[in-house]
Amino acid sequence: MIWDRLLNWFSDIKERNDFLRDWNRSAKNAYIDGVVPTLLEARTTIGTIEFRHEFSKFMAGGFRVKALSGKAMSRDELMGIGKMILDNDVLVRKLVSNGWDTLEIHDSHGLIGLKWQLKKHTRSLGN
Repeated sequence: MIWDRLLNWFSDIKERNDFLRDWNRSAKNAYIDGVVPTLLEARTTIGTIEFRHEFSKFMAGGFRVKALSGKAMSRDELMGIGKMILDNDVLVRKLVSNGWDTLEIHDSHGLIGLKWQLKKHTRSLGN
């Protein structure tokens, strides 16, 4: 019984790490191909306790995307990145099901940071 839980825990970590690696590889390729103007890099953070849900990972619920633009970005620019992610229903559901509860968007200077509660942005896939 304890071994099953331990194996599930390691499996969850591997799935999350694979997702992050795939995200960062896709973001890098999109930047290189000129699809997006800014290189985006994701990592896991603590997240926001108030945003926790039934799938949240303890002390690892934040999905932080850093825009590596080389300059300070405006709030509107960061909102645009957040909206692009939150408008992708499948992506949001993947984030939630993998234990992330908070979407964080920051620029490379770290002066501005925005947060969203991911669970509030899950919509029916039929709509």
